[in-house]
Amino acid sequence: MGTDPASGFRVKARVLHVVAPARAGGLESVVLQLTTGLRARGHDVEVAAVLDPAQSSAHPFVEALEEAKVPVHRIVVGTREYRAERKAIAQLMRANDVDVLHTHGYRPDVVDGGVARAMKRAHVTTLHGFVGGSWRGRLYEWLQVRAAVRAQAAIAVSAPIADRLTRAGGGATTHLLRNAVAPNASAFSREASRAALALPADAFLVGWVGRLSHEKGPDLFVEALALTGDHVHGVFVGDGPLRAQWLALAGERGVAHRLHCTGMRPQASRYLAAFDALALTSRTEGTPMVLLEAMWAGVPIVATAVGGVPDVLHAGDALLCPSGDVGAIAEAVNRMAAEPALRASLSLQARARVAHAFAPDGWLAAHAQLYQRFVRTR
Repeated sequence: MGTDPASGFRVKARVLHVVAPARAGGLESVVLQLTTGLRARGHDVEVAAVLDPAQSSAHPFVEALEEAKVPVHRIVVGTREYRAERKAIAQLMRANDVDVLHTHGYRPDVVDGGVARAMKRAHVTTLHGFVGGSWRGRLYEWLQVRAAVRAQAAIAVSAPIADRLTRAGGGATTHLLRNAVAPNASAFSREASRAALALPADAFLVGWVGRLSHEKGPDLFVEALALTGDHVHGVFVGDGPLRAQWLALAGERGVAHRLHCTGMRPQASRYLAAFDALALTSRTEGTPMVLLEAMWAGVPIVATAVGGVPDVLHAGDALLCPSGDVGAIAEAVNRMAAEPALRASLSLQARARVAHAFAPDGWLAAHAQLYQRFVRTR
């Protein structure tokens, strides 16, 4: 990494991204795309992955970074070994002379953001969305917002998140920067996707991709499926602690025979062509990566208008439904199944919009410009 001879300042910032990754998910997709994109443009970016000992040997997110030639450091610590985690982050920052610590997710935000402040380096955080729900989830959100307000810059991926940060006192340091996406060059065809996922070759398939947890609304998907025609099949791509509960609900509603579960699939966007439509039934969201990926893949979308979803989808891009309205979701899916011309129109307009409004070049440039502010002022 060079320096400017006139000023002595480094030309580009050295950035360490910190994430406690799930095996797959939207946050992980964003970090992978951001770090690979920045490195391809010559930026000095590395990743610290905070891993549970049980996950440390083989982790899809870490392996994807390694395959993309992004330097990644495995920090293997127990659930509450916060001091060891902070010590490891501080050592990495000193060893690599890091200018900016960029955290993603509530644990790195809360646990590791203070390391940068203690070392008089910049802390940038991206808030990808909030789970809510239980008192514990709300406590984590409160702690994360407090950490974000103390950061030198907080990136909000949707307008509702930006508003929340502003109300908490972080208006001066909040940057609204919606996620971006590029077409997946390794995407499978419709036939190959269905074969890889062991799905019926000829059924009308509505995909649902994500973590099987309450805030994502898998129960709403099952309830809506029960109100659709027998020719409509649903597909869960994902896993989660309540998987058995939603499968039991499918049995109670009489749709178990037309609900398929593929389990967690790393790089799930490769399989989107398998679906005739995609359903997003979330109760809360940031800027869902799966929507952007489906728009590029030409898969028409039914989605609940929550969180940052209306930021992504405009009229004519998708069929939007009120949050929690099972009847409206089912009606939209039935329309998709009955009207091929509607599906074609929605997918065509959505692809044009994602290519125009969510292309990665400007998104990557905005991150680089933000980092550069801190290398100049160090």
